[in-house]
Formats: sequence, C-alpha cells, structure tokens
Amino acid sequence: MNRCLYRTLFLAGFLLPALPAAADGLYLGAGGYLTDIEMESVSDDDITPAAFVGYQFLDSNFLMLSLELGYYDLGAASVSIDDERVSVDASALTAAGVAYLPLGPFIEVYGKLGVGAVEVESRFGDLKESDDSTEVFGGVGVAWDIFDTIDIYAEYLQFDNAVDSKMFGVGIRLDLF
Repeated sequence: MNRCLYRTLFLAGFLLPALPAAADGLYLGAGGYLTDIEMESVSDDDITPAAFVGYQFLDSNFLMLSLELGYYDLGAASVSIDDERVSVDASALTAAGVAYLPLGPFIEVYGKLGVGAVEVESRFGDLKESDDSTEVFGGVGVAWDIFDTIDIYAEYLQFDNAVDSKMFGVGIRLDLF
C-alpha cells in the first residue's frame, strides 16, 4: 500500500508543472506574405495580405493548442503570351489547428495544418475560368512573445492547390483576452 502511494506521489511530482494548463483565449492576427504562385505558363511572386482569428484552448508549459479561421490572398500573376494576356488570381478561407512548443519564456515554434476553401480565377484573353476547391494546407513558424499579449511571427505555408501556392510571411498576433 505504501509503495503504491510513494509511486503516485513520485509521478505527481513530475506531472504537477503541466497541470496549470489554461485557455489563453481569443486572438487576432494579420501579416504580409511573399507568395510564389505557379500555374502552367504563369509563374510569379507577389506580396499579399492575410488575416486570422483564433482561440487558444490549451496553454501549458509544454504545449499550446489553438484553432484558427483565416483569409489568405494566395497571389496574382499575369504574363503576355502571343499578344494574349494570361492571368491568375487565388485566395483561400481556412480552418486550421495550430500546435505551439515553447522554447523559453519568449520564443515559440509551431506547426499549422488545416483545410482551405480555395478560389482560383484564371483568364486567357477573353476566356475566364474559375476553380473552387477544398484543399489541404500546412506550415511551420516561429513566434516572439513581446508582451504577454503581443506576438511577432514568421511562418512558411504551402497550399496544395491549382496554383501551388508557397508563402513566407511575417505579422503580428494580438491576444484579446
């Protein structure tokens, strides 16, 4: 009996630091991204905006988990081929899960995985085509916690869509409560 009690107390001593997990709450974020888009004969880089709202439902010393809804402008590009204008424009509304690993009191690395409702509009001369699809996206990033409620982040995202969007961005995240 005493042996079982000692084992329980011993394990509890290791697990207690993880118990004060709490929800951090609602947050907003926005950033600017350098986007690389490629679709058939159209390839270009573009600077695009993004915005998201999220809820962090777990905040512990070892792991933080949140859910995000966002909007990402996936970029636009245009070229002239045989005197015909060819252009592509893409955007996505997203839902994602984010897992953060704190590397100390001010730095966090994270991974993001989700799905996006992607809209791709392409034009070849007077012919316009629109492609709506639901695609998987993911990425990795690092965040610097300036104050307890403000983070500066840098992340790389890739969307598996018709324009093969790859994005690198920086931005700010504000914890509301």
